[in-house]
Amino acid sequence: MPSITTWNRIEPRSRSFDVQAGLEARVHDPLWLLLRQWQVGEFEARNTGSPVTVTVQSTVAPFDRYSVNGQAPQAFVNGKPIEVLVEQEAVRPANATDDFRQASEAGLYFLRLLDAAGLPATISALYLAHYPLVSAAGNAQTISSIVAGRVIDGINLHKELIAAGSNLPALPVIPDAQHAAVLTVTRNWLTWYSSLFNEPTQPDGWSSDRMEYSFAMGAAADTTSYTAREYDGGSVDWYTFNRSSSPIAGGTGKPVSTTKSFTATPVTFRGMPARRFWEMEDASINIAQLSAAAEDLGRVLLRDFALIYGNDWFQFPLPVATGSEANITSLVVADTFGVATSIDHYSTVDGAKGNWRMFSPSSDTAAAVTAPAATAHPLLLPPGAVSPLDGPVIEEVLLLRDELANMVWGIERTVSGASGQSFDRTTAWNISLPSSPPPAADALPHYRLGSYVPDYWIPFLPVRGKTPNGPVKLLRGKLPTATTGALGRMLSETDTGFLLEEVPAEGVLLERRYRSARGLDGSPCVWIGRLRSIGQGEGRSGLRFDFLE
Repeated sequence: MPSITTWNRIEPRSRSFDVQAGLEARVHDPLWLLLRQWQVGEFEARNTGSPVTVTVQSTVAPFDRYSVNGQAPQAFVNGKPIEVLVEQEAVRPANATDDFRQASEAGLYFLRLLDAAGLPATISALYLAHYPLVSAAGNAQTISSIVAGRVIDGINLHKELIAAGSNLPALPVIPDAQHAAVLTVTRNWLTWYSSLFNEPTQPDGWSSDRMEYSFAMGAAADTTSYTAREYDGGSVDWYTFNRSSSPIAGGTGKPVSTTKSFTATPVTFRGMPARRFWEMEDASINIAQLSAAAEDLGRVLLRDFALIYGNDWFQFPLPVATGSEANITSLVVADTFGVATSIDHYSTVDGAKGNWRMFSPSSDTAAAVTAPAATAHPLLLPPGAVSPLDGPVIEEVLLLRDELANMVWGIERTVSGASGQSFDRTTAWNISLPSSPPPAADALPHYRLGSYVPDYWIPFLPVRGKTPNGPVKLLRGKLPTATTGALGRMLSETDTGFLLEEVPAEGVLLERRYRSARGLDGSPCVWIGRLRSIGQGEGRSGLRFDFLE
């Protein structure tokens, strides 16, 4: 029996080229729309009351003590960034031969001070004659040979002025008429010399066996401490610390309790869905087009939050002084209907199963990682540097594993030379290689006991400690064919060796740089810091034994 089948699409679409009807969004059955709203739960008043004001009671305790690398605690004054106190290391050389640039620059500045004080040229000549900057033996057209005899050795001058105390050294002999003026110049020069760089008075915080920094901080009236045992350098933030049950001695500051009220504002971001049906959305960012694979949970969660829960978040400002620990003791929200609701901490609501860890420092014990204390919910604002400036690399070391040779190599790519300038050891090695003619066609192969490895490749061999189950360390060695070995500071400090587990398969890249930042009080800070990052994977040195060449 013949039949005729027709299809009707039940969806809003325009039957003509005019889009006016679609933009009007006409509702032909208001009762059905109300019933649908009741069915999906829009009348349960979940989103009816919006937050208006927030009343916060908080306790703020400033950080007032710190300890670097397990040393005795020191009082922390909220002036220098914590990166300076942890990373700073000795900058001034012991002798002019270690850094001719610093010796010459310090000497030149002393001569400028003598000239600015209006002293006669004979005074400068006396200091030039008594503190000459001697050129290194065998150097030709280097900085030491150029400045030799023309500037003062500032390193030697500093030593003798410190030894003389509050007086001038016996030599050179300064006339009585200029004695007071020269003494004033030396005092001003010593102040400049000691304040130009930030240097530690105790051993620095770098651990050579683990290739990282270690430090701890304590807040006023807090019996616990915040530890950073694996700080790789760079910048300090709240996630750098773990909460430790080990107390840190000292502390004289007092916590301050305050109660403040703020206006809550919705969290907004570009591309979020419009709050009203008739509001046109910005099409420049389409979150729905964010693709994500099945295993890419991060993107899926981000998309769900942006499209579904984006309108459930509100924010309010809570001013907290830099370098302090804040604990929110009470949070009360008043909505548009005047209903005040007390917001408890997530650990109170979710208990030990709460997985929200944002802005909450982890514990240094594995048992307390998933169960934070119910009475301590600190928000940390550490006294870190704001946008520090890093200079060029003055020393760079690459640690990599060589599975064929069964050892670890420390490759000194860049080191600081006697002139104070950094130089590339790879280029220096290639230049020093003698040119060898190609072998003849009838040449016989030569027996080699071992192959040659560049001098800037420093070997590290695994050695177990005295106890049978002790940790395996990588001790620095030296190849029989090497003539120089380690020239930089970082590999020269590895007499105790590296821990084996600290040299992963991807390798380790170590860098030393001059760093500069403004202190929390606005004072300038200049220091040398180190940075540990991921290397370039495994490598091969070409080391082999017992072969014909």
